[in-house]
Amino acid sequence: MGRYNTAVTFINSQFSNSYPDSVRYQLRYQQILCAYLAGQFENTRSLLERLPVEHPGAPYSPLLECIRVFTLNELHRWAEAAVAYREAIGRLGADTTSDDPYRRLPKLKRESKAQWLSTFLPGAGQLYAGKPGEAILSILVQSAGLYFGVTSFLNAYYLSAWGVGAALFGSFHAGGVRRSQALVRQYNQRQISAFNERVKKRLLYQSSPDSASGR
Repeated sequence: MGRYNTAVTFINSQFSNSYPDSVRYQLRYQQILCAYLAGQFENTRSLLERLPVEHPGAPYSPLLECIRVFTLNELHRWAEAAVAYREAIGRLGADTTSDDPYRRLPKLKRESKAQWLSTFLPGAGQLYAGKPGEAILSILVQSAGLYFGVTSFLNAYYLSAWGVGAALFGSFHAGGVRRSQALVRQYNQRQISAFNERVKKRLLYQSSPDSASGR
């Protein structure tokens, strides 16, 4: 049903019961999976760190090792993710130096820079986020509001200048700033998702039976 947040909460409530250690391990295992699928990346990282402390004799899990890598990627903890990735690849018996995706980390953009650009140069934030079409539209709309306001003021239509021109410019200017930040977030998420996919394919390929047999 995709109700992963609810599943995490339900599993957490079960730890007050007197289950044997093997059942508690399976509960924790499923809780980690659900936390990751729910997008609770900080919680996932915390649960992964607690698992070997709570269950020091638990068997190695390739899936949890992969989730550790993906979670650290989502949190932009690249150095830790690189170490976890190389450990996972090494456990699978693969070459840790061949085709290492962490040599080419995703190039992310800064929301603060998009905000600064949009504040002082209308449309520049959208252009920085990789959306030239939206940048042009933002420039045109804000310029229209500014032109209307200035023209009305020069012709002594002060109410129209402030009530329409200034309001139109101010509204679209503030909206342009917020939009540029949202576009940067979307851009960064696409970059991280694409990077995660490359890492996933690499790990899943190495853990497949055909890869293990050399075929």
